[in-house]
Amino acid sequence: MSSVAPSKKYSNTMDMDMTETEDVLVEITDNQQVNNNNIGVIGEWVACLRGKEATNDYKRQRQIQKVPPLLLEGEKGQRNRDCYKPAVVSLGPYHHKQDRFAQAEKYKHITLKEYSLSTGENIDSLYNKVFEVVHDARKCYIDGSTDAYNDDEFNQMMLRDGCFVLFYIECISCQNSKSVLNNEYLGALGFANLTRDIFLLENQIPFIVLEVLLKLSFPKDNGEDVLNGFFNYLNYGEVIIRDKKVLGRKQPLHLLELYRSYFISLSASLALGSTKSSSMGRRRSKENDSVEDYNYVKRNRSFASVTELKAKGIFLKFTHDESKNEGIKFYSRHCYGKLVLVRRVVSPNTKAIYLNMIAYEMCPHNPNDFRISTYLRVMKSLVIQRDDVKELRAKGILIHSLGRDEEVVKMYDEIETPAVNLYMFHQLRQQIEKHCNSKYKTWVAELLTVYLGGPWKTLALLVATAILFTTFLQTYFTIRPLPDNAS
Repeated sequence: MSSVAPSKKYSNTMDMDMTETEDVLVEITDNQQVNNNNIGVIGEWVACLRGKEATNDYKRQRQIQKVPPLLLEGEKGQRNRDCYKPAVVSLGPYHHKQDRFAQAEKYKHITLKEYSLSTGENIDSLYNKVFEVVHDARKCYIDGSTDAYNDDEFNQMMLRDGCFVLFYIECISCQNSKSVLNNEYLGALGFANLTRDIFLLENQIPFIVLEVLLKLSFPKDNGEDVLNGFFNYLNYGEVIIRDKKVLGRKQPLHLLELYRSYFISLSASLALGSTKSSSMGRRRSKENDSVEDYNYVKRNRSFASVTELKAKGIFLKFTHDESKNEGIKFYSRHCYGKLVLVRRVVSPNTKAIYLNMIAYEMCPHNPNDFRISTYLRVMKSLVIQRDDVKELRAKGILIHSLGRDEEVVKMYDEIETPAVNLYMFHQLRQQIEKHCNSKYKTWVAELLTVYLGGPWKTLALLVATAILFTTFLQTYFTIRPLPDNAS
């Protein structure tokens, strides 16, 4: 794939500033010279940062990267190292031929035969189909990482790994009886770790390989329904087919990238919903623009947790329709606020999947909107104690299988988000803080939560009001008795 840059000029460039403790601010400034070779790259970055999907109008060579070393530094990075390493199965060349994956390598031959039977194609035919894209697949890996394999060996690896991944996805999505094979050859513990392994950044195979195999097995929809059911199983804990398309016109590099694009939608209005937020593309105007819009530290700060927001009259609700690109949305009403979030499942595999999606977003040559990092930064702000998790569960926003609510708090605390989309995050935080700073709205919220927060509190308030009123009447008529009509 060659890189072709359009001939038109583009005046925007981007500056990045990062410290150990602060998130990255990605800012767009005007009137600066841009290398013509980078126009296409910058154009896609700007579109993504403003809440738009990558258009792929130009082509460049993108590769399956390894985890950025900086993510493995520091105390949390050291603790999270195992979340980037496969536990049961190696996919692709980066962790191939390790002895601890020997059992899974044997099982790949079983899944290859099973996939051959399900497609009606013999193994030689599958081999030839995959071989048609083997050279493009090889280019998807870092230079030098596939040199140890000739085309035949590399193609066999791609075929076995692709059939293994799709066989597992089909077992989960279609809920067929073949899933017992996973337990038979890998054991219950190995089967439980397969999901995390196929979503590790360094354990990906090119999607063009999966695409070939999906078309053979699912010629009607090219695998749309089976991927839809599997992704929704990860998101909601149940296999359901939603209207929101998984594939559409997307051209993902690998399965992790495809799932990341489906995981959550961040509305473009969140990024550009106000004049101040959208003015980031202009030079600063001291008379009109807020100082906070240009202060990295102030724009980076977190907002209140779930219980703190509830005390301020901001209530949580989960969105029913994610197809409207409203994965995170805040509404400020006269007497209350409403924070709308997507419903998500948290399982023992969730932390590893989150960390690897963040690692993908931190890699070079991957223009995106930092949607996962931004979403997790929001969740880290909301969840700081057990009561926050309890409230999220009560509202149906979070379902977890970690046993205790404290484990969920610990999971979010251990996830680092080195870079976020501050167009989106700052706009959301600013709207919430504006609502919380309104004394009228917070007074009404205190009345509703403290004094009318339950039936017994409401009854007690009514009784106290009635007693106060009757006491007032008794005192008043004692001082000013009614005239005696009889006299």
